[in-house]
Amino acid sequence: MNRPMLTGIVLGVAVATAGGVLAGYKLLHDDSPPPAKAAAVYTERCTEETVTTPADPKDQHRIAGTVIGGLIGGAVGKDVGNRDITTAAGAAAGAIAGNQIQKKIQDRNTTTTTETHCAPVQR
Repeated sequence: MNRPMLTGIVLGVAVATAGGVLAGYKLLHDDSPPPAKAAAVYTERCTEETVTTPADPKDQHRIAGTVIGGLIGGAVGKDVGNRDITTAAGAAAGAIAGNQIQKKIQDRNTTTTTETHCAPVQR
């Protein structure tokens, strides 16, 4: 073998080896970005709920119940004893009773509404 042929063979093998090393490196160390993940898909699930709340009283201080109870109590007290003291005692007792009766009636008054609540759900 002559010297130029030996040099060509050695250079050819070196270039082929270098090319193989470079290709193997690129195969093992891929610098491309990873494939994008599919975005999560969300939908909304809605439910309707019935909500009962106390109604706002029209007579917050229960004046009507107190006055009507006092009038009825005074009339009953006058019939019972026909004296000023029994009239006053009946009016006071009637006013307290009328106030408490109106309070119980107002506490039973409620308002019912339907509310829609929605929440995201992943598909």
